[in-house]
Amino acid sequence: MAALLAGGTTVAAQAQLLNYSTATATNVPGTYTDLATVAGSTVIATANTDNANSAAQNIGFSFSYNGGTFTQFVLNTNGIMRLGSAAPSVANLFAAYENGQAAGVDPITSPSAADVNLLAPFNFDLEDGSAGPAEYRVATTGTAPNRVCTIQWKNVRDKAGTVNATQFDNFEFQVRLYETTNLIEFGYGNTVSATAGASINRFPTVGIKGSGSNPGQDILVNKTSSTAAWSTAVFITGVYASSTLNFRRLVPPDLGRTFRFATAPASDAAVTMVYTLGKIASPTALPHAVKAVVTNAGTTTQTNLAVTLNVTGANTFTDTKTVASLAAGASTTVTFADYPAALTAGTNTVTVTVPADANNANNAATYGQQVTADRTSYTDPTVAATGGVGIGTGNAVLATKYTLSAASVLSDVVLTFAAAAANAVNTAPFQVLIYDASGTGGLPGQVLYASATQNRTSAGGAVTVTVPSVAVPAAFFIGVKETSTANIAISYQTENPIRPGTFYYTTDGAVWNDFINVTPKARVAIEFGTVVPTCTPPTALAASNVTATDATITFTAPASGAANYEILYGPTGFNTVSGGTLVTASSSPVTLTGLSPATTYQVHVRSNCTAGGTSIYATPISFTTLCNPNPAVAAFPYNQNFDTILAGQALPCGFTTLNANNDNTTWAITKTNPNSGTNAIRYTGLTLNNVTADDWFFTPPLTLAATSRYQVAFRYRGEGIANSLSSFTESLEVTSGTAAMAAAQTNLLYTNAAITNTSYLLADGSSTTVVALLPAGAGTQYVGFHIKSAANQGNLYIDDLSITATAVTATSDALLRAISVFPNPSTTGQFDLEIHGANAKGSLAVLVTNALGQRVYTGSARDNYSNKVNLSSLAPGIYYLQVRHGQEQMTSRISIVK
Repeated sequence: MAALLAGGTTVAAQAQLLNYSTATATNVPGTYTDLATVAGSTVIATANTDNANSAAQNIGFSFSYNGGTFTQFVLNTNGIMRLGSAAPSVANLFAAYENGQAAGVDPITSPSAADVNLLAPFNFDLEDGSAGPAEYRVATTGTAPNRVCTIQWKNVRDKAGTVNATQFDNFEFQVRLYETTNLIEFGYGNTVSATAGASINRFPTVGIKGSGSNPGQDILVNKTSSTAAWSTAVFITGVYASSTLNFRRLVPPDLGRTFRFATAPASDAAVTMVYTLGKIASPTALPHAVKAVVTNAGTTTQTNLAVTLNVTGANTFTDTKTVASLAAGASTTVTFADYPAALTAGTNTVTVTVPADANNANNAATYGQQVTADRTSYTDPTVAATGGVGIGTGNAVLATKYTLSAASVLSDVVLTFAAAAANAVNTAPFQVLIYDASGTGGLPGQVLYASATQNRTSAGGAVTVTVPSVAVPAAFFIGVKETSTANIAISYQTENPIRPGTFYYTTDGAVWNDFINVTPKARVAIEFGTVVPTCTPPTALAASNVTATDATITFTAPASGAANYEILYGPTGFNTVSGGTLVTASSSPVTLTGLSPATTYQVHVRSNCTAGGTSIYATPISFTTLCNPNPAVAAFPYNQNFDTILAGQALPCGFTTLNANNDNTTWAITKTNPNSGTNAIRYTGLTLNNVTADDWFFTPPLTLAATSRYQVAFRYRGEGIANSLSSFTESLEVTSGTAAMAAAQTNLLYTNAAITNTSYLLADGSSTTVVALLPAGAGTQYVGFHIKSAANQGNLYIDDLSITATAVTATSDALLRAISVFPNPSTTGQFDLEIHGANAKGSLAVLVTNALGQRVYTGSARDNYSNKVNLSSLAPGIYYLQVRHGQEQMTSRISIVK
């Protein structure tokens, strides 16, 4: 129920949505006129220029906002105002987002009934600027019904905190209220950047608020990077997350920059963005489907909304989709039918429209498109670049994902760089990287190609990087890497909302971030060319006659144009540019030999064309070799992640289990919560059978050499919710012996009777409970994992088992057996030198040399003792530790990996 408040303000219920939306907000260039030059403008008095609210000021006309009608406002010195005659809840109305800043009240999240109907052009803890005391003015200009009320803050600056320095020594900005249309504008004038202290990121509140901070009740201006231009800011609703309108002295607003907030009519469907290609290669990039984001910018639900695609120019194409229902404020992405299988070379105009409504200005959006034989890019050729984008942290990569209908071959990559600012120099070095999309969730995976490092120029512009016919799968990424801390400023166009899953960046090469979550919404200017092959690839690839070490590959040759064939193969996931084994064959079939047992291989085949060049690769096939009939392991390191289980088998090749207590459970492969890959091995306890666990699994036989020592490592966990303690306690011992049977397991390597961790932990030569080395000397050993938990306990998981070898030499077998060194490698430079049974009556001499033979450490050690060898002062690298006892000596290679 509406109520009439003092000051001529009529408001509605407080839970309502604001009658403005992000869809009707725009970020545009504009002009700025200082109110001091406007006849009739008046100064607004405040008690002080730090934290103060003014008396109620007249707007000069009735202004409708948030369901109410306002004729007055109250100005707050901290760059914010409240519509109506009542003041906000406090004078120190600003959010303190940084350490060392004075305390304030966040106007957006404040639950106070006084903190409603707020307009915040630049809300921060403000004070007098460098040109004298701050000044606040108001002027109402024009004639009814088109008057404009302008409110101005002049000569203000962001107050320095105890941590962050002032960024703008002198700043001016305005709020403009438009009669009849109820349009709101924030305009920004001259800025004098500070010179004292550091240029640093600061966080103002900029936006409009109705009755609360829930989505739909406010509109906030957001710019995640303080080094990005103010023209890149976007509009969000709700509350700020990790960024606001981030600003710093180096990037002030351009003169006249305007954030415009328009009211939402009842019926207003908007075509917000078109997603297509600015250059499209026919037929390589076909089929292709245009997409469009359609938003309901009105206040009522849209039903059966027709959305139409029209392609005109060199090609014509039309398609209409119907959106059954679209709620007020909601958006949806419409996917149109695929283009034809071939297009005519030339220029298209891609237009998406919705029917006429109360606001026809946003009913259509266009995208320019050039159809070529071999060029593909997202860049719209009819739109100017917004600016340049980069990270500037060293080793950062900006990458763009492309998806074609099939594998292809790239001939070149074109990068367009933004020109450096006047009198500035930018010759930042960069590399072109090409990735497949094998990363988790289709993110960048293997690097298929890395160009030589080269430098951009200050003039910017297009740079063509030739690549050596790099074969790419249907989905791939092209990235540009910053090889120094200089920002490369690659050109981009603003695409808001930006298409998801397409434009990414990483600062460390490991974690990839979608531009959908940051500003600027950068459609990065990366283009590529494709090679049009002169012949086609083979078809009908198949693998047969697969044994432990061999397989036969067959294929159907193309009808013509192929001179011979390249067969490239390797373990699944191998790099097709720098890895694998290449075989050239004149015809099918081809026998692959020397394969590793129990290994899944991937095979790629393409034609070498008689006219030169190659075809694209045929769709690869995979096969898995059989177990070795003689499963002895002699090559180290030996790694077992339990992921390769051949058809008809329950365990990896060479592994066996022993159910020593003959109950109904033992070790088995599981897909539940592995540490890596798809499988782990698990003992499943029976919590009600009152039987103590007594179950083993054994590795294949390990052929050990006299000149090496061998370290076992593995990951383990109990059952339960991750990162919590298990309700059960498991007990495990790891042993070795000369046979895969309990009686032969005579060497205790590891024991842990209190396993309650539910997240995987590593057991190895440097864990809290150390895994001992396998016995010294030549011979055959089996490693056994023995669960011996008490009755009625839970499950125990083992994954990522590895056995590594470290070369040692000794002049006697006794000394070799007596000495072990761990951890090796060491991440700290500290080693334990265990000596037991060397029969030394006195001390043993210890000598460490580097790879050049130079002595870097001398000391002594005792027999039957765990001696400490501290090499923490040495640089990472390979060293040789020698222990001497009389005429006998033992040398072990050790490594430090800090």
